[in-house]
Amino acid sequence: MNKALFWDFDGTLSYPNKSFFTALDTALEEIGYLVDHNETAQFLEGTYSWKNPQVIYPNKTGEKWWETFFEKISLFCEGKNIGKADADRVCNCFREVLTDVSNYSLYDDTAETLKQCVNLGYKNYLVTNNYPEITENLKRLGIAQFFSGFIVSSHIGYEKPRKEFFDYAKELAGNPETGYVIGDNPKADIQGGKDAGFTTIAVHECKESMADFYLEELSQIFKVLN
Repeated sequence: MNKALFWDFDGTLSYPNKSFFTALDTALEEIGYLVDHNETAQFLEGTYSWKNPQVIYPNKTGEKWWETFFEKISLFCEGKNIGKADADRVCNCFREVLTDVSNYSLYDDTAETLKQCVNLGYKNYLVTNNYPEITENLKRLGIAQFFSGFIVSSHIGYEKPRKEFFDYAKELAGNPETGYVIGDNPKADIQGGKDAGFTTIAVHECKESMADFYLEELSQIFKVLN
């Protein structure tokens, strides 16, 4: 039987990545500019592609995803009277900060849980709304070997909870007879997974959701799996 587990990453396998909210502040300061954090936070809230899942971009994936992102950062910098040369430096620094693997800390039971799921005959798949290099960071974190495939929004041009995202995941996994979506976001992971026909498992801080199961720790998943 083809059995698949579709794992969210940030907030599920790893503690939440704070740099998603601070990377622009860090980049601006590195280049010599101070901008109020509330302004940068508000800008990022509307700029990260996963904040706007209604927008699809199948022709702007991979490096083009970054180009689109940098265009928006450059406009933000222009509004702060930051010249083009420095704006380009801000963009490059932002990318370095955001993709720095040191931003991530895996939960203590992440690696062992993924490994044991494989031993039980399940195939693990990553399902994440994230930047293109996230798969490289999984290698650096030492857990990429436990996955049979990676579904990353910036690779395919669709964000969770869109149907197209989960349809892609299903196809990549060979349309498994048994499938679970595990995540910490009530809408992107749990509602998206439910709408796609999967059994859903909410974890960590995602207590208030319509998930089929809730786990405080990843290792408790073995009480759920068939």
